[in-house]
Amino acid sequence: MILLKIRNKKDFINSFLGSISNLNDMGILTVTADSLTCILASADATIVCKSTISVECDMPQDSITLNIPDIKRLVRVLDILPDQSIELKIESNNISYNKGGYKFKYHLLDDGIIKQPNLNMEKVSKLNFDTTFKVKEQNLSTLFKGSSFTSETHKLYIFQEEQDKIIGELGDKNRHNTDNFVCELSNETEGSMITKPLPLNFESFRLINFNGCREMVFKVNQEMGVLTCSFNKGDTSLIYIISALIN
Repeated sequence: MILLKIRNKKDFINSFLGSISNLNDMGILTVTADSLTCILASADATIVCKSTISVECDMPQDSITLNIPDIKRLVRVLDILPDQSIELKIESNNISYNKGGYKFKYHLLDDGIIKQPNLNMEKVSKLNFDTTFKVKEQNLSTLFKGSSFTSETHKLYIFQEEQDKIIGELGDKNRHNTDNFVCELSNETEGSMITKPLPLNFESFRLINFNGCREMVFKVNQEMGVLTCSFNKGDTSLIYIISALIN
């Protein structure tokens, strides 16, 4: 048996589990002595999330994996618990809790049933990113509001009009007479110019758990058509890898 101590249940639910459950119902958590990590892809594999949160765990080995069959169901039972600092017991095939009159047992799947995303995070981190820019929460809020106007399309184009201005455009450049909405996303950029619009699936973009995050850092590799988005929420660090659409 292993004891897993979570300092802030609300942060664990909202920032860590909430972020990965936006992408998929099932996931594999890797537990070490001081962290929980999950790498998860959306159903169409257009976006991958790596979520890491600080924890305390009396590990007898370097790491173990927990195969979670239904992340949202785990969230529901944790949400019932009154304490904000909780201690979970990990056995070979389940996670359990027993304190203050509250008790549950959540069964895990066997190894090999849930598939990890076919993505090497180490290779992604070593990519040469041409352009880096910071986006504030209010700018993303404006973009999402604009999506109610362009409801007939699900494409987001990211491009530069000037050296220091990153623009987001909702629309579809491959269709005639489609409405579009354009707004500035950032005026804090580093690196080379984005030479041509980077088309993204806006529905994948919606899966990113931006809520409560004041600023996000985006990086673009134009040759590979890859964009990353990273930020911290409480004790949780999040990095999203988004693949551009093929025009």
